[in-house]
Amino acid sequence: MSLFCGRIVPLDLMFIKPFKVKSQTQLKGSDRKKLRAELAQVFPLLTSEDLTKLIPNKEDVTLIRMHCYKGENVHVYQVQKDPAFFCLEREKMIYPTVYTLWKYPDLMHTFTTHTPVIDVLLGGADLMLPGIITRGEMSPRSYGKFEKGFPVAVNTTENKAPVAVGCTAHSSMDMFMAACQGKGVNILHVFKDTLWAMGSKSLPPSLGIPKIMIDKKIIKEERIDGIKTLTKELEDSEEVAEESVKGVVEDVENLDIDEVATNKSEVAPEDDAAQEEIPQASGPEVMDKLLLHCFLKAWKTSAKKVEIPILTSNFYRLHMVPACPDGTSLDIKKSSYKKLSKFLNAMAKNNIISVKEFPKGIENITAVNWNHEDIKNFVVDQGETTVKPVTKNENAFVPPIIEELYQVSGDTLPFYRANGLSKGDVLSTADVRRVVTDYIKRNKLQKEGDKNVTLNQLLHEVVVNKKEGFKEVLRWDEIFSRMLGKMSPAVRITREGAVPIIRKGKLEPIEIVVVKRTGNKKVTLVYNANMYGIDENEFAHQVQVGVAASTSVGPAENKPQGMTQVLIQGNQVAFIAKLLLG
Repeated sequence: MSLFCGRIVPLDLMFIKPFKVKSQTQLKGSDRKKLRAELAQVFPLLTSEDLTKLIPNKEDVTLIRMHCYKGENVHVYQVQKDPAFFCLEREKMIYPTVYTLWKYPDLMHTFTTHTPVIDVLLGGADLMLPGIITRGEMSPRSYGKFEKGFPVAVNTTENKAPVAVGCTAHSSMDMFMAACQGKGVNILHVFKDTLWAMGSKSLPPSLGIPKIMIDKKIIKEERIDGIKTLTKELEDSEEVAEESVKGVVEDVENLDIDEVATNKSEVAPEDDAAQEEIPQASGPEVMDKLLLHCFLKAWKTSAKKVEIPILTSNFYRLHMVPACPDGTSLDIKKSSYKKLSKFLNAMAKNNIISVKEFPKGIENITAVNWNHEDIKNFVVDQGETTVKPVTKNENAFVPPIIEELYQVSGDTLPFYRANGLSKGDVLSTADVRRVVTDYIKRNKLQKEGDKNVTLNQLLHEVVVNKKEGFKEVLRWDEIFSRMLGKMSPAVRITREGAVPIIRKGKLEPIEIVVVKRTGNKKVTLVYNANMYGIDENEFAHQVQVGVAASTSVGPAENKPQGMTQVLIQGNQVAFIAKLLLG
């Protein structure tokens, strides 16, 4: 697989127009053996038997050196009549042709697209992200896990047989962050192009529909079965209801008028209560009204003297969220706008505010029209937002207690062994101070009123370096600091309801970094949060609500294996720092 790790320069479809053949050479036995070894390294799924079938010993295998119309020099390995592999001379990358992929359809990571897209690809277009079919909800693993320039094949919803070959335009994480916008795969070779035409011109074999379409079909059938079951249950419930109505009618016909009059007073209060129950409205319209309410209220309260320009995300979390009436909460996703930027742009169209993007990808509110009728006519109800009492939630996160400790190491072992401790024992700063103090007092090494301590042989060996020579006395605080310096650092993490955990070495801090992604968009990455007892999924949800930005939790890129990261769209360092410190 090492040949697939190189940097790929984005290329257009190389075989859309006729190419010029520079030379043709029959491969010798040693060259064929070398080619098989190279293919085995690139495609580990191929067995030795597969390689022998692909590059046979007794059949013609020709190396064709050609010059494509875009200026690319390409090596094509042709077996009998069909081209089997092609290699970009500049990048030293080797790819299978569609002829080879029809024999081994699982040889490469494969994307599925709709059948009409193939004709578009044949016209010279690349495969865009909206054309790639994914299963389930979008996540960092929807496209797989790979770096930019990773070789892939493309098949259709109707047939598993690949019909195009190319390399990814972005890494899998960048594809996820692009939100189904932009280029997905740089297409190099496609069914019916000139490379395919130099072979037998056979058509793709029918290999059945791709697995992703089978999964989608199963889900669809399960949903249909669920609807049928629900419909039957409703029909059964209607039959039961009809029988109940008949029984009620019979009871009413047999009911005595006097009984009705007697029980009227008992029934009336229940009827009144039922009439008082008014169903609450729900849906996007309600959230739209709440967004507008909090938006206008923010300008009349906390944002009245705010400094302009202000980041749109900061305006939302610092001014709109606190403006929510009691018993309500803002959720952009439940509104018709779906995104904060769309809502604020709608407010800009109404000439209430001005929104500009600077730097690129970062939206700011640059002006407010204080004379707008909506702001002028808005009346703040001081009683709708009160200070909510803090109630204990059994499921609320309780931060861990983190203590800095010191471990008995080889340098200090003789001293602590004399005080009843062993190698590897951990002590707090107070414990170290107590042990050292008790030893000095027990051995009468400090005179009353004197800050200096007389060093005996054991204490001298521990706190004085050999290069310093002999020292008769040291100040007490210096002995204490030297003792701590000779011990190994450790950390004790105590969580509520759990056994305390002791970690050797220094505890890694929570790391917050901002990186640029596709289209100059910024994302914030948070590492090591779980080491402090923080539930990363809950933490990501709180950030998502606080800044109205998409978040995800997944494996950390370019970090040690097993390490996870929380990803948030935009530069959210200030909010995350405040959330963590709070």
